[in-house]
Amino acid sequence: MDYVVDLTSGCLQTFQTVYRLFNQKLYGYVLKKTGSVYMAEEVVQLTFIRLWEKKENLSSEYSLSAQIFRIAGTILIDQLRKEAVGKKHLTVVESDYAMQNEVNQPEMHHALEQAIEQMAPVRKRVFKLSKVEGYSYKEIAEMLSISPKTVENHISQALKQLRAAFSSIISLAVIMSAIIIK
Repeated sequence: MDYVVDLTSGCLQTFQTVYRLFNQKLYGYVLKKTGSVYMAEEVVQLTFIRLWEKKENLSSEYSLSAQIFRIAGTILIDQLRKEAVGKKHLTVVESDYAMQNEVNQPEMHHALEQAIEQMAPVRKRVFKLSKVEGYSYKEIAEMLSISPKTVENHISQALKQLRAAFSSIISLAVIMSAIIIK
């Protein structure tokens, strides 16, 4: 049976059959690579979502298995990158949070608002869509007609700006508390 042709024409039964055929193989593959049940489940789910969304782009020249595992590999790399970036930012946030006792909450909130307002208009919009409204990079890219990589770059630059703003505030608080203690 030619699953690729049936999938490209939008046959839901074929999609369900393909899911049953490849679900466990894909899950096992990702689980072996990552050791994470969560990551395996997430990658499998996203792979089949993307397979259905991009079914018109499937090629008869390559096996369906190769195309599914290529999609999964791309998604796995994206997920691992997001996880690594998230851990890096979490470490920064945790260290900033530890210093938070040196600065009171209203000052921190005001400083955050000021730092966001000082961002370039597109960067500010991208940051708010991502961090305040919770849109994914892909969704933001589609909304603003820019590439997901550009969205990622804006978020990275916004976080650098915020870190710089907060490090100066925290440094000032530490200096002030040292002066008060003396």
